[in-house]
Amino acid sequence: MPTYRFREIKHQASKSLPCPACGKKLRRQRTFSQTLNPFNKNKDGQVKTELEIVRELVVVASKWEAEPEPHPACQKAVAS
Repeated sequence: MPTYRFREIKHQASKSLPCPACGKKLRRQRTFSQTLNPFNKNKDGQVKTELEIVRELVVVASKWEAEPEPHPACQKAVAS
């Protein structure tokens, strides 16, 4: 059976927000990705183009950037 390698489209995002628990500045970085392949389709059933994938990744990244995130130590204190 042949092996297929599809091109991966990536978008890197970073955020620098204060911790909601202690107020210290927190910096995080994350990479969002999708592959450009015949199985990655729109709601219409059409194969997504590179531009559509990039637009989706930007939307997902902007939602992630807006979410507050506590420090690991603060997260353990809040969970306890």
